[in-house]
Amino acid sequence: MTRRLPDARRVRPSAPTRRPRPRCAEAEHLWAYLDDELPAGRARAVASHVGTCAVCGARARRLRAMLEACREAGCQRLPGDVRARARKRVRALLAAVPAGKRTGGKAGRKAGREKR
Repeated sequence: MTRRLPDARRVRPSAPTRRPRPRCAEAEHLWAYLDDELPAGRARAVASHVGTCAVCGARARRLRAMLEACREAGCQRLPGDVRARARKRVRALLAAVPAGKRTGGKAGRKAGREKR
């Protein structure tokens, strides 16, 4: 006599559980702190917290590295063929917009000043 085993497809494996991330009151201020947008007193408090909280310290180090990589990448000049393709695409997009609907550029800024 053999026993019939339940169909394995009916049994769903349990979803992996993620550990909840510890939340600090100062975590919401990290971006502003890294961008030097906080008042001096608040910036000192966040700096002190980042120096003592392992979670926020690690997060701040990762964010600093990401910001630095973005700044460095933003300073690099694009290759000529990429710039040429981008200019061509922008011209095509502008050509598709009726002239009266365009904004921006010198003409758009002058028109905006005249209306004020």
